[in-house]
Amino acid sequence: MKHRVVVVDNWVTPPALSIDHEQTSYASTSAAELPERIKDATIIVTSGTPIIRTAIEKASNLQLISCNGTGTDHIDKDAARERGVAVSRVPAQNTDSVSEHAFALYYTIRRRIVDMHAVAMDGKTWAANGQLAPKMGKPPRTNAEETLVVIGYGALGQNIERIGKALGMTVLLAERKGASHVREGRISFADVINFGTILMLTTPLDDSTRDMISTAELQTMDPTALLVNVGRGGVINEAALAQALKDGQIGGAATDVFEHEPATTENCPLLDPSIPNLILSPHVAWYSNRTIQGTVATVKANIEGFVAGRPRNIVVAGRSAAQA
Repeated sequence: MKHRVVVVDNWVTPPALSIDHEQTSYASTSAAELPERIKDATIIVTSGTPIIRTAIEKASNLQLISCNGTGTDHIDKDAARERGVAVSRVPAQNTDSVSEHAFALYYTIRRRIVDMHAVAMDGKTWAANGQLAPKMGKPPRTNAEETLVVIGYGALGQNIERIGKALGMTVLLAERKGASHVREGRISFADVINFGTILMLTTPLDDSTRDMISTAELQTMDPTALLVNVGRGGVINEAALAQALKDGQIGGAATDVFEHEPATTENCPLLDPSIPNLILSPHVAWYSNRTIQGTVATVKANIEGFVAGRPRNIVVAGRSAAQA
């Protein structure tokens, strides 16, 4: 059969597919536009556009939703499963890029790079005050003084562990929150968040991780500790984090991911310029030449494998193209 491929956003340039198909690509797609655009599609390709139930139910020919990233929380997987629609993903292609971005965020907040840049750029404060190191506040820790807690131990968490150890940090691995058994090499979640001077979160978002860090956890953390989230928005309760930073309960935080994306002043309490010791980036940790090359190759293999009856990297096992 001839497939109708619809690319609903162009964060990543779609691959050249060696299947019989026609393809339509959009730079972006709103929730209102989605049902009409995918109604005749057999394959959808998406980076971050939410694929919602109402759109899936109206796409009567849909066979595969191909995601350009590791996470699939923007897909209504229950609706896909009910309709026999497969969902594929791209695992581990952005591991290096996201890991490096996590440490870039860490150093930016720990060394107060943005604040010090502003002071240097104003051309007056340094001359008027002389030595500015005291304006950085309490002297920052060096790598050897840091205890890095890794929360989420997939490919990304393992790479962050490797980098942290290479930098000379003490690295601890968190057990899953609420787990009845603590695995060898892990420390219970309730205990480990008290030990860390840096907590890096790499977990996906699901019912077990939503609001994993909220008011109670923030209150028990070291008051100089930093939170860095490169996993998924919603894992940290944003309102609780904003209040903790305002109250000085923790040393600082940085995040590349948000509960609602794109984050706006209407939907994200972190977009408040009065919040101290906070660094934000707009979900760009994945962005690197290596990530893009690997993603394009994997998406191509996922789609062509599915059409050939050899599905790969499947999250929801719908009906195959051969069965359709």
